[in-house]
Amino acid sequence: MKSWVVMTLGTVLLLAEEVQAAISGQIDARLTIIASCAVINGVTSPTGSPVDDFGLLDFGSQGPTWTKPINANLSDSGNGKLEVSCNPSVTGFTVTIDGGTHGDGTTRRLSNGTQTIPYQLFLDASGGDSYSIGQQRNFAVTSGVQIPIPVFGSVVVNTSAVPAGVYTDTLTVTLDW
Repeated sequence: MKSWVVMTLGTVLLLAEEVQAAISGQIDARLTIIASCAVINGVTSPTGSPVDDFGLLDFGSQGPTWTKPINANLSDSGNGKLEVSCNPSVTGFTVTIDGGTHGDGTTRRLSNGTQTIPYQLFLDASGGDSYSIGQQRNFAVTSGVQIPIPVFGSVVVNTSAVPAGVYTDTLTVTLDW
């Protein structure tokens, strides 16, 4: 009986060595491009992901009073300019800028934690076309072209001395298409 088991086992092993098989199949690949826009601010994201830091509106340094508005624009900050690039299925988008973290619903304000200084945002350097708080501004999309989003700021005249410190605000910019 031992020899029969060995013989059977040997035959099975022999058959297993001679049998060969192959199987093939497919792998599907897919990429879905959605109707969308991307924001570019002149800074390359290290991860290549969409930019969520749209830049810095830097009004610089100033003494305790000033008799003329202090102006700045996004492209002066060293971060480049804010631009939007959309795929061809998007024909337009809106830009809305909120009142900031220190605003009161009607006025945007820079704050050092205890004192505030009012400021305004505009679409043009002359200050003739403002970004009102929460107002949607329309932009048309031209296929294959990056659309600049101008952002100009102006700190209003201040003839009363304000305490020294760094005054900041954070604005939320919303793009809808």
